[in-house]
Amino acid sequence: MLAAASDTPSNASPAPRNQPQLQHCRECGHPFYAARKDQEFCRPKCRQDWHKRRYERGAALYDFAMEWRGKRLKGGFTRLCQMIDEWLRDERERKVRNKAMRNGGKHD
Repeated sequence: MLAAASDTPSNASPAPRNQPQLQHCRECGHPFYAARKDQEFCRPKCRQDWHKRRYERGAALYDFAMEWRGKRLKGGFTRLCQMIDEWLRDERERKVRNKAMRNGGKHD
């Protein structure tokens, strides 16, 4: 079956038989043909943005854990859950944007 016009990847040359099928970027949702089996991002900026967000969240979690344990903060578990809930909301919004991208949106 042919890909829909909205699924035109940025590197639109057809994938050879031994290459994976059309994939969608883990960060932005843009369709692309992977050059490697393990490729998850359509371009370096998307890969960098994804890793930067993970790094920043890890640093925030570390800072919070040190403060929570060091100062024996009350309500620390509640604050931790709120932090994670915020990240989950962000990920759900990202998935909605990615789905919109797959359905014909423009690449950033």
